[in-house]
Amino acid sequence: VKMLQRIEEHNAKQPLPQKVRVSVEIEKPREELFQLFSYGEVVFVSKDVAKHLGFQSAVEALRGLYSRVKKGATLVCAWAEEGADALGPDGQLLHSDAFPPPRVVDTLGAGDTFNASVIFSLSKGNSMQEALRFGCQVAGKKCGLQGFDGIV
Repeated sequence: VKMLQRIEEHNAKQPLPQKVRVSVEIEKPREELFQLFSYGEVVFVSKDVAKHLGFQSAVEALRGLYSRVKKGATLVCAWAEEGADALGPDGQLLHSDAFPPPRVVDTLGAGDTFNASVIFSLSKGNSMQEALRFGCQVAGKKCGLQGFDGIV
């Protein structure tokens, strides 16, 4: 959290092109991690955390948790085979279907693959809708592979 606070201090003194864009993930249902909701421009919340907090779907989680993120942030929740959803400051709910492989081989790391792919897509200037789709596509491909070799 201290590092995120230092980034906020840095960003307060910078023109827009030089601001550091921050993403955070709340992956584990541990209370001390929930303070991270208020730090990222893009906040990933896991299905496990959403279910721990009593939500039964990604959409329900996004609507129920959006008040925890900072102004202007986008909240993202992947829900495995149901795809992923995002809710941004405009209030528009975005969705991408999942892209399951012909045969699921290994799901370990699929969530990290999804998050990294969304961040990569956004860094290339794509919209959040495009980034969600790309994240689901790459995560789906990863699930059809043992390990990570061959994703790209």
